[in-house]
Amino acid sequence: MVQAVRSSGGQRQSRGFILGSLTFGHGVAHLYDLGFPVFLTAIEKSLGLSTFQTGILLSIRTSGSGLVSMGSGVLVDRFRNEWGLMLTACMVLNVLAFLVIGLSPSLALLVIGVGLISVPGSLWHLPAIASLSRRFTDRRAFAISIHSFGSTVGNALGPLVAGLLLSFMLWRNVLFLYAIPAAVVAIFVWWSLRDLGREENLAAGEAETRTLRALGGAGLRLFKNPAMLALLAAASLRGVANTAMFDWTPFYLESSPEEGGLGYSYFWTGFQMALLTGMGAVSSPVLGQLSDKLGRKQILAPGLAVAAALPFLVVPAGDGVMVPVVMAALGLFSFALHQVMLAAILDSVVRGTEATVAGLVFGINGAVGFASTLLVATIIEDFGGYGSMYIYVGALTAAAGVIVVLTPFPKYDAQGG
Repeated sequence: MVQAVRSSGGQRQSRGFILGSLTFGHGVAHLYDLGFPVFLTAIEKSLGLSTFQTGILLSIRTSGSGLVSMGSGVLVDRFRNEWGLMLTACMVLNVLAFLVIGLSPSLALLVIGVGLISVPGSLWHLPAIASLSRRFTDRRAFAISIHSFGSTVGNALGPLVAGLLLSFMLWRNVLFLYAIPAAVVAIFVWWSLRDLGREENLAAGEAETRTLRALGGAGLRLFKNPAMLALLAAASLRGVANTAMFDWTPFYLESSPEEGGLGYSYFWTGFQMALLTGMGAVSSPVLGQLSDKLGRKQILAPGLAVAAALPFLVVPAGDGVMVPVVMAALGLFSFALHQVMLAAILDSVVRGTEATVAGLVFGINGAVGFASTLLVATIIEDFGGYGSMYIYVGALTAAAGVIVVLTPFPKYDAQGG
């Protein structure tokens, strides 16, 4: 079995402590990230935005995240000694983004705020996943899934807390309030993770892989490998489907029946979104562990088949007791499968290029997601309202499943990754 990376900084540099700190920070980042679509339903009404204008904001958020991921991956690998500073900056940017959005009097300043809010979550993933991939070569999918566990807890609490606060506070005041804990967590992240990336010596030959030219070449080589290219396509389709579902489900739940929605209150909308985004806290560690033991494809193929069928049950569920059941079922597969797909891609990358490759995965999602979000807005306006979006989500997930079934996966050694 591949041994853990040797640490030199005491308990703060043990891989268990680092995994815990990264997981906590990831949870806080996603508490803000997945609460935002719930806030946007209130912002849309307050500023009188159309569905297409809302789609533009969501597209900016998605594409901004993708551009940051794609452009930062190489730099994150190159400047590994600054990972702690990068993670701290993510929390500081959350503070700034929510302050700007809260102060926005019109669409113009709101666009700037949404652009800012797209940065922290995408930037956080790169040094975090690169660090875990290096430390947990023997349990890579499990470690990434535990990191995802933090995000799913944040994803569950984000819309729930947002819905609760919007029930008795103006959305601007809630956003100002959100800036305070983000500032406190920024201090914790700096204390716990400031030495991340500095504590280990470079392996023989690894210094050469950290030049910008070598890292860029490592990313481009993925596009020359048919199996990797297929996995990137499958991950992108699944990522775009998830983005559409998370961005537009609050509007389906909260809008009136005349607009094609269910007419739920802010709190009940937040509760349903908590099920949709939070059930991965249960499934992510389990599916990650199983994929480490059984293989990636053995988990992804049946998982994507189920995940493709579930969106078609949302609208038939109506507005009764089956809605939370369907949302919870969707949530079991929402993030968990994506973590396994990412682990499958990282299984075959060159050591020292993990963030570059992860950045490509998230970056491609963002690039495709920009057009996808505007397409979903058009579908909603012209082809049946908010509920029609779930047909789109199911179709994309089914396409990702077909690609996974037909793709020969990289050889995976359960003992050493």
